Amino acid sequence: MLSVAPAGDRGSARGASGGEMKLLKLEAMRGFAALYVVLHHVVPHDLTFQGIEVGHLFRFGQEAVILFFLVSGFVINYSYTMGRDKSFGLYFFNRATRIYIPLLVIYVMGYAIECFRVAGLADPKLKDLLLNVLMLQDMAALKPNVIVSSYMHNTPLWSLSYEWWFYMLFFPIVTIIKTPRTAGYLVFGLSIAAALLYVVWPTFAPRLLMYMAIWWAGAHLAQAYMDKAGRIGLKDFLAPVAAIGTICAVLAVDNLLHRAAGGALTFGVHPFLELRHFAFSLVVLVGAYVWMKARWVLFDRVFGLFALAAPISYSVYISHKYLVANATYLAFLNSPILEFVLYSAVMVAFCIALEIYFYPWVRRALRPMVFRQAAESQSASGRNTG
Repeated sequence: MLSVAPAGDRGSARGASGGEMKLLKLEAMRGFAALYVVLHHVVPHDLTFQGIEVGHLFRFGQEAVILFFLVSGFVINYSYTMGRDKSFGLYFFNRATRIYIPLLVIYVMGYAIECFRVAGLADPKLKDLLLNVLMLQDMAALKPNVIVSSYMHNTPLWSLSYEWWFYMLFFPIVTIIKTPRTAGYLVFGLSIAAALLYVVWPTFAPRLLMYMAIWWAGAHLAQAYMDKAGRIGLKDFLAPVAAIGTICAVLAVDNLLHRAAGGALTFGVHPFLELRHFAFSLVVLVGAYVWMKARWVLFDRVFGLFALAAPISYSVYISHKYLVANATYLAFLNSPILEFVLYSAVMVAFCIALEIYFYPWVRRALRPMVFRQAAESQSASGRNTG
């Protein structure tokens, strides 16, 4: 989903009865989306094979990110609702460690590669780094009024700012508004209002709130999944489809006005890019409902194996630009296919080490330190006020 950012922690998918709740289809989509983004950045978009323009099949990396958003919203709501501890401290710790531990490693990697490129100490671009750590990055080449580009040219990191702020908005919304349906209506309403604002003031805040409708569509369906023991019905799809459809209409009108004023419409650039994102999310929702009614026929055969990549999908997403797409250290082989295979093997080994071993180890080391300090602080506060 989605990342893209990581959709949730391993081991969180437990059913209400204590049994294992199989969310393998979501895992498969996470793995598929991550691997598709890799191919999007590696396969030339003008590649032809026996007269067939194969490269066109891999032009939709942005859509893979939208798929991540939908999956992420579902899994975050599911794991939070099914968890026992609803405290912000634990929620923030889980989300922050999940995002930042692997990401900080990638920041270091990006700077090291830049130093190697310039054969010396490169400018660390501390301001850009700080703004990226604060999750304010986006793609300046494709959207207007971007605060900062992704650190050290790692363009896929643009989506992490959206994911992070979706996480941070999710908690106060579900904490303050106890009724999930009301929370959903609020988010969808805010997203539509943000879309109306965005067409006249295309900046970070309204763009973020507009896109939250996509992420919350996943959260909305997760709520229905839990409330109805996995039986999601047509009525459960209506609210997100209506909201996203309305935003599509707003963006479509904006595109028409832009065109009427003499502006160009380009497939991968504002303002058509945003319409493309929302139209795709609408297609996914409608397609998911139709496929669900067809009992997911052929799903496992088509996507099932991609679940194997899910445990490292986040690391693949944030590292592939360096380790595969822009890698050159095997260029002497003069065989693009062999180079791709070897670069991919290095990436998989790196991601297993980072996400399966390093990240959990650091997280386990941090958790007692963080929560011991919090407990001691609360105890001291109690003594001072007692």
